[in-house]
Amino acid sequence: MARVFRFRLETVRRLREQARDAQRRVVADAARVVKSAEDRIEQSSRELRSVSAESRDARRMGRLDAVLLRRHQHYRGWLQRKIVQFQEELSAKRAELDRQRAKLAETQKDLKVIEKLRERQLQRHLTEVAREERLDHDEAAQQQYMRGRQGEHEVAV
Repeated sequence: MARVFRFRLETVRRLREQARDAQRRVVADAARVVKSAEDRIEQSSRELRSVSAESRDARRMGRLDAVLLRRHQHYRGWLQRKIVQFQEELSAKRAELDRQRAKLAETQKDLKVIEKLRERQLQRHLTEVAREERLDHDEAAQQQYMRGRQGEHEVAV
């Protein structure tokens, strides 16, 4: 009967799989944070364009309300500062995402090393089992041949 293949580092392989899966979740979370920051920038930029258009339209229409123009100017300045702040945050969050992706690549590489080792050991095991089976078949054939020769020899005597 063929021996059962046992990979002695199976626990290590499972731990590395778990580490890879956990790192995938970290990368996904970091990507969501980056997307959220990009969305905030886009929303603030749309609001800035909208306020600028309102101010432009008010000037074209001849409605020169100094208080309204001052409020729009103040709000535009505030939005511009917020956009710059969001862009700085986005830059830091993208850097963090890149670091987490690098960690993910490392955990995937570690897992791949163990999986390749497992594949090689399995191939060696299968080769050895096939060799043992071939030897068993050869021995059985040889014994059968020898029994047949003995039977011929007894009949001839």
